[in-house]
Amino acid sequence: MTFSNQDGVGSITTINEPVLSPISSLLIVQQGPKEKKRIIYNMTTKLCAMQGIFNAVPLFKPVKESMLKQSNYTFSCPLNKGTYVMNNMRINPRNPLLGLMYQAKGTFTVMGSLSEELPSAKSHLLSTYHLTGRITKKNCGSQ
Repeated sequence: MTFSNQDGVGSITTINEPVLSPISSLLIVQQGPKEKKRIIYNMTTKLCAMQGIFNAVPLFKPVKESMLKQSNYTFSCPLNKGTYVMNNMRINPRNPLLGLMYQAKGTFTVMGSLSEELPSAKSHLLSTYHLTGRITKKNCGSQ
């Protein structure tokens, strides 16, 4: 997986062979300047079930819809061989998730992975990602 250096988030993920039972993990952690880290969201699930989970959590549904509109990503099982591209993805500033994650001088970290569930009930790690950022508020009219 590679990431772009544009103003939004972008990535290219290449799947070299079909993944019969893909498992996705997502962890979102927030930390203020003088606070302990706080877990906002922690989930590990089969990729094909993830779309239903995102639809069930109102804060994530707009992010999922935006991601699918701005990429060729999929939540299907099996995950087919191919290259999945997301370019310059942006989240609407009115998204309630950003309001929840915003903290003056605070940071957030998004960590995740894609694995394959093996017949032995073990998993094989395919890729990971780790993003750290800060959500800033701009006043009306500021650039």
